[in-house]
Amino acid sequence: MNISELYKSIILDHGTSPRNRSRLQTFNHETAGFNPLCGDKVHIFFNLIDNLIDQISFEGEGCAICIASSSIMTEVLKNKSKKEVIAISKYFINVIINKNEAFPIILNQDNKTKLNSFTSIGEFPMRIKCATLPWIAIESELENKNKKIIIDKLN
Repeated sequence: MNISELYKSIILDHGTSPRNRSRLQTFNHETAGFNPLCGDKVHIFFNLIDNLIDQISFEGEGCAICIASSSIMTEVLKNKSKKEVIAISKYFINVIINKNEAFPIILNQDNKTKLNSFTSIGEFPMRIKCATLPWIAIESELENKNKKIIIDKLN
């Protein structure tokens, strides 16, 4: 299996069998994102305890790319500090838009591979918003910007 096939299989796996797709019983942060251009909706729930994401989940509907991105995001961001979450989110969005495949942020290889599986999305401009929606939403919540993101209004 070549790297392109591996990346496609990761997105397909998370898109069809998303992890952490439920509403947390208890949470102290939540945010939502909506992309009216394709109908993607995501609602993220998480507990930020002692500056670390203790638990994180999402509910949502939309294309496989948005669902896979949300699923992978919940796995990658668990047990990360607020500062790490914002840095990883900003870097993930930059990787997709600028097609940069290197992740200098300290992540284990499994998480780097999951995030790198989205690098080819940048070749499809209409899909960039699908992949970045959950990341923009959680970053916005942590930076106290908006509780609900409508992605067509963002640059």
